[in-house]
Amino acid sequence: MALLFHLTENVSAKDNDTIRRSDIQIELRTSWSFMMCHHQEMELFRAHFPIFEVSVQRQTFGSEAWHQLLNYPAVGVTVIYSGLGGMPEIGSIFGAYPYMSFNFLKSRRNMFNARLGVGIGYATNKWDAKDNPKNTFLGSHLNALFSINFEYSRVLSERWQLSAYTGMTHMSNGGSRSPNNGINLWQFGLSGRYFIKHPKERLPLEIIDNEQYKSWEKKNISWYFGFLYSLKDIDEYMGYGRHWSVYNFRFDVMKRVSRMSKVGVGFDLVYDETDKEILKLKNISYTSAEILKPGVSVAYELVLKSTSFLFNFGCHVGGKELCEGRIYQKLSLKQNIGDCFFLTFGLTTHWGWADYLGFGLGFNIN
Repeated sequence: MALLFHLTENVSAKDNDTIRRSDIQIELRTSWSFMMCHHQEMELFRAHFPIFEVSVQRQTFGSEAWHQLLNYPAVGVTVIYSGLGGMPEIGSIFGAYPYMSFNFLKSRRNMFNARLGVGIGYATNKWDAKDNPKNTFLGSHLNALFSINFEYSRVLSERWQLSAYTGMTHMSNGGSRSPNNGINLWQFGLSGRYFIKHPKERLPLEIIDNEQYKSWEKKNISWYFGFLYSLKDIDEYMGYGRHWSVYNFRFDVMKRVSRMSKVGVGFDLVYDETDKEILKLKNISYTSAEILKPGVSVAYELVLKSTSFLFNFGCHVGGKELCEGRIYQKLSLKQNIGDCFFLTFGLTTHWGWADYLGFGLGFNIN
């Protein structure tokens, strides 16, 4: 994903005089999808079914520097629904997520883009040891929802566009309640978009000078100190019926390489109380210090004014319980509050297997 953002940042906007700026657009999306069953016990629910979405979006036109650096993306919000084939064990899903649509190609008539969104989903049915043991997809009603689509759009008239797209929608609780195999839906769909107001010409592309970011001056170095907290359910199958705490202390050193990009290294210290339970089940003795899992990672940050996305790919260099593996990935949303403090929300995974969702705060230097 970090590569996608970096690639998009360097896409040049061509034919400036022919690209249109729009105000608000309404979009109706419908797709035919199938369930991606990545565990054997999920095969029972392999099926095809429709997904329905309604979106409201705004096409950026260059009023901010990042509009132009990302080739004038669209931003919006989507409401989604699917009956998942009418199977009573898994029920239906509802969701809503904000998204950004990145343009790889944009001319007068044709557009090709990647659309990324993160939000909240609700599943009507969840796993229950007694009443619904076959539903290993989700252990909770409330979940995180992720969407990625690749879309080709054709301009039919000044206010109408028709699109064809394919992509995946994923719903998961991030390991906060198990079982948590997750719902993965692959989609093939069509959409129609309508401009509420007549489109106007976008602002011309400004020349962006990134020479100033090549130096190692103090102004180009950022230091982030953060703390995230999570509640985690180790395994409903074991009959615990409770949650444990996960504490994550983070430190990132980032070097700005362009107006919107930073690269650097990260350091993590994780104390996961579920590791104690796993070691007890294995009859392995431990000390409090051995529960700590230090980690080192490489990091990339996409900066959108006061909001940024931070991506870490790392390795735990210590810890007695490493059943998920040493290699980990973190995707974090960082929202600055003033010049020194920020709120953060992040998902930690091990090669796509969700470990925990954390919420926290921190402060930065420069």
